[in-house]
Amino acid sequence: MPLERSKEEYLGPSLEGIRFQMRDGTKEVPCRISMEALTDRALATGLSEAGVFEAYRHKIEQVASAKYDRGQIDFSGGVYVTSEEFPSVP
Repeated sequence: MPLERSKEEYLGPSLEGIRFQMRDGTKEVPCRISMEALTDRALATGLSEAGVFEAYRHKIEQVASAKYDRGQIDFSGGVYVTSEEFPSVP
């Protein structure tokens, strides 16, 4: 089942990237995109890391949802999006 956005708010950016909440029905799923992925795209677009997240949030959420559907869930029960999954070229 595809994940849906749980909250508009997000945490970060920090050294760990940006954290955001998605949900699977009523189950909350913590998600995070790496700072490396955000920085790579920021350098390619001229946006800040937070600007990248805001501009590409829908795509980032799609990547997180696809990983979740494939069972690629980390030890915390969440999903971690890397620079390989969100490349610098838009």
